Amino acid sequence: MRNALLFALFLLVSFSLNAQQASVKADKYRIKIGEQVELKLNATAGPEQDLIWPPIADTLGQWFDVLRKDTIDTVRNAGRTNFTQSVWITSFDSGMHNLPVFDFQFITAQGDTESVLSDMLSIDIYPVAVDTTKSIKDIRGIEDVPFDYTDIIIYSILGALAALLIAYGVYRWRKSKNKQLAPEPEKPKTPAWQRALEELERIEKEGAWKSGNDKRYHSAIADTLRAYIEEQLSLPALESTSDETLSMLRKSAISVDSLEAARNVFVLADLVKFAKEKPLPAEHERSMQLARSFVLQTKPGDLPNQPEKEAAS
Repeated sequence: MRNALLFALFLLVSFSLNAQQASVKADKYRIKIGEQVELKLNATAGPEQDLIWPPIADTLGQWFDVLRKDTIDTVRNAGRTNFTQSVWITSFDSGMHNLPVFDFQFITAQGDTESVLSDMLSIDIYPVAVDTTKSIKDIRGIEDVPFDYTDIIIYSILGALAALLIAYGVYRWRKSKNKQLAPEPEKPKTPAWQRALEELERIEKEGAWKSGNDKRYHSAIADTLRAYIEEQLSLPALESTSDETLSMLRKSAISVDSLEAARNVFVLADLVKFAKEKPLPAEHERSMQLARSFVLQTKPGDLPNQPEKEAAS
C-alpha cells in the first residue's frame, strides 16, 4: 500500500513538472559595483495553458536597478510553449544581496491558476580596490588649445558645398513640382464574387485535407464565404458566428437553395473545428462545390429584387 501511494505521488509530481516549468539564472554571481548582470528568465507551459509573465519594473527589490529588458520570446514545440526573456541589471551597493523571487502563474483550460516561484538568487557586489597609500590628487585644470586657422578653412569649404547641394536640391524640387503629371487611370477593381471563386480554387488546389489538415481546409472555405457575404451582401459576417450569419442570410433576398448551401458549409466547418469531426473525401469535395454554388447564385444580377444600379456595381 505504501509503495502504491509513493508511486502515485511520483506520477503526480512528474505530471506537474511536465506541465509547466520556470527558472531564473544569472550569467555571473559576483560583480564589481556598477557592472552588469544578465538574468535569463525561462518558463515552459503545457498544452492548452496560458502564462502570466512576472512583471519587471525599473528596479528589482531594494538593491538592483534594471538597465534593459528584451521582449519575451516564444517557441512552440510538440504542443508545449517555451518563453524566454533576458533582463540586464546592476547594483551600486556593495555586499551580498538577494534578488526577489519571480512568480510565474500558469492558467489551465479550466481556469485554474498555479504559481511557480523561481529560486532565490544571491549576487555578491564588491567595491573597486583603492590604493590608500597614495595621496589624493587634484583635478587637472582647464588646458588652452591652440587656435588653428586650417580648421576654419576646411569647415567653411564644407559649409559652402553643403549650401550649394541644398540650393540645387530645392531647385530640382521646384522644377519637378511645376510639371503637371497626368494621373494614372485607376485599375478596375475585381468583383467580390470573382475574388471569392479564385480563393476557393486556390484552397482546392492546396488540398489541405489530403495531408490531414481538415480544420485548415474547411476553415478557409468558411472564411472565404464570410468575406464574400460581408462585401457582396453588406452583412457583418466576419464578426459573426455561423448561426448569426445564417440568421442574417434568412432575412436577406437570397434563395432557399443558396441559404441551404451556406448552412451546410458552415455546419461542417464548425464540426471539424470544434468537434474534431473527420469528414469523408466526398464531404470535402461537396463542401467546396456548395461554396462555389453559393457564390455563383448570389453574384450581382442573380439576386431577386436587387436594384440594377447595385447589380452593375
